[in-house]
Amino acid sequence: MNKQYPEGTHSYKRMKMERGLYQEAEARRLTFTEFLGTVDGGTYVDPDSPLDAFQQQMAVRNLVTSGPRSVQLDAFYEEDNRLLFPEWINRQIREGMSLGKNALRLSDLVAVETEIESGVYEVLVSEIGSEVTPKRVGQGGEFPEVEIKMGDQTIKLSKYGIALSASYEAIRRVKAPVFAATLRKIGFYMGRQMVGDGLAALVNGTGNNDAAPVDQVATSGTLAYSDLVTFDLEFEPFECDYWVAPKEVIQTILNMVEFKDPMAGFTYQQTGDLISPLGNTLRRYDGTLLSTDRLAGFMHQFGIEKVTERSASLVEVERIINKQIEGTVVSQVVGYAKIDKDATRILDITY
Repeated sequence: MNKQYPEGTHSYKRMKMERGLYQEAEARRLTFTEFLGTVDGGTYVDPDSPLDAFQQQMAVRNLVTSGPRSVQLDAFYEEDNRLLFPEWINRQIREGMSLGKNALRLSDLVAVETEIESGVYEVLVSEIGSEVTPKRVGQGGEFPEVEIKMGDQTIKLSKYGIALSASYEAIRRVKAPVFAATLRKIGFYMGRQMVGDGLAALVNGTGNNDAAPVDQVATSGTLAYSDLVTFDLEFEPFECDYWVAPKEVIQTILNMVEFKDPMAGFTYQQTGDLISPLGNTLRRYDGTLLSTDRLAGFMHQFGIEKVTERSASLVEVERIINKQIEGTVVSQVVGYAKIDKDATRILDITY
């Protein structure tokens, strides 16, 4: 969030913005904000400020983007302010991607993030079963071996994107918070699509014999508390910490007598946060992947690897700088790889 700082109340120094900053940041494998913090040895950054390098450059220019005194978008095109506009747009979109409280988010699924140069990625696969559990051996004995190899199937990255249909002339007088809300909405919908594909990788695997194993409830069509307990204990040696289910399954869980204790009711009624059955975080996902009678459980630390094509920006930087907002594409190239097939399990309620 950007705040308004009266003249003289901060020690920020105005940095001269030049074209090519985003490209240089990308070449050095830094985010735009990280790169700004390195310019001239960090001369332009106040290390004691709660604001990062980008926010400090916004503040020194008095580019207030929230509250009643927020600027209009044309303020971003005064002098060299335009160089900050693409990063501001990026931040609104990324914030939108993370919105939501009870819905499944990509951050719930992702254990590792990797950046690559191309659109194809070879998955690293390791098989560790009970027969290769690390153990103490006698003198001269052999240690169990774990084979780590490249997967039989590579994953292809997909591009998620939305084209903006708005000219600079049409939005130049729009207040920054209004446009920010629109950008966050774009990010929100992009995030929903990414979540669906990430969960598909977790459940169905990525073609390397890594689909999640399926368990069944004791009585088809009936989900009982005992089924949840049995399902949770099936994760040995892993420890399930997330459950993902559609609305119908969540309703059944929330209405179980075992979960109607006073504190669970108080939490849901007062905060709207879903209860955590058996200590697991419960998330909602209503896509077709789980249908209306399935529950997915997984251990976050061994969920999926998010693979992205290295880029410094979600938006077309040069087009934004040059006021060519009409037709500008907001996009990200992403793929997913599964880390361990046994760290995810599916509970089938109707079979």
